[in-house]
Amino acid sequence: MPTARPFVLPIDPWPQASLGERTAVGSVLILLLALPCLAAALALAVGAILAQHAARSYDLGTRLRACIDRNVPAGRRGAGPRPVRLP
Repeated sequence: MPTARPFVLPIDPWPQASLGERTAVGSVLILLLALPCLAAALALAVGAILAQHAARSYDLGTRLRACIDRNVPAGRRGAGPRPVRLP
């Protein structure tokens, strides 16, 4: 009957390290991995905000231009303000 041997790595990278030291090294490695992920997420969020702002600004400019075109007669475009007629 075969006996089960415990699985152990052949080489322990820190044979003298305590549990606290191993935990500290692991947390530092996790933070070093998390920083680029957070930076990428922040860059994507800023890009999405800028794209949304540009789209809204373009839509607002288009609506404003259409409103101006509806209110200004075609022959007076660029001729300056309308003269005020007093009764």
